[in-house]
Amino acid sequence: MVRFIILVVIFPIGLSCCFNLWSLLISIYNTLDTNFYFIAGSIFSVVVMLLFKKKLNFFTTFEHELTHNIWAVLFFRKPMGFHVRKDGSGLFEYESGSRLSNVFISLSPYFFPTACFLWLPFYVLCKDQFYWFYFLFMGVFFGYHIVSTLQETKLYQTDITSNGIIYSFLLLFPLNVIFNGIILAHLHHGFKGIFNFLFMGHLNNCLLYTSDAADDSLR
Repeated sequence: MVRFIILVVIFPIGLSCCFNLWSLLISIYNTLDTNFYFIAGSIFSVVVMLLFKKKLNFFTTFEHELTHNIWAVLFFRKPMGFHVRKDGSGLFEYESGSRLSNVFISLSPYFFPTACFLWLPFYVLCKDQFYWFYFLFMGVFFGYHIVSTLQETKLYQTDITSNGIIYSFLLLFPLNVIFNGIILAHLHHGFKGIFNFLFMGHLNNCLLYTSDAADDSLR
């Protein structure tokens, strides 16, 4: 029942964010010149990830297990073990809790851009003349997240099979839209962009739907 409620709550939010994300991507496309450093950083990261996949196994596994750890802490679950081996395998153990926390903790590496969110607070510390540096590395982290997520999201992953393959992907789709959308919204309009993406965008979608419904009723 808890898993069903999670899906019922998250999926509509993710669907609404899809509309917000589409508008956001169009705006970013129309301002490619101002987003040059972010795009350059993303492309660089994608190329490096594809060329040196095996050599980066330890780092990607560390980031994967760290994401589990962060979400365990967010849900007040006690970490019990953090293991990353030279061969690229790893394991994070925590004190199991409710079904709500277990779902998000287990699936977190497949939707949460950890490096991007850890880098996000530095935006406040940056002076205007160093924003290019900030967004360059945000692009590097974003490109890394996209590639690593695609590489890690496999049907045989225990994190996914333990929640059910169909259920996991139904949940991962909206969660990826939401959390990746936050980073892109920040790229376009800073923290105001995040607010608009998460809150005002949904309000605009509701108003648009209401307006369309009213127009249809008048025809």
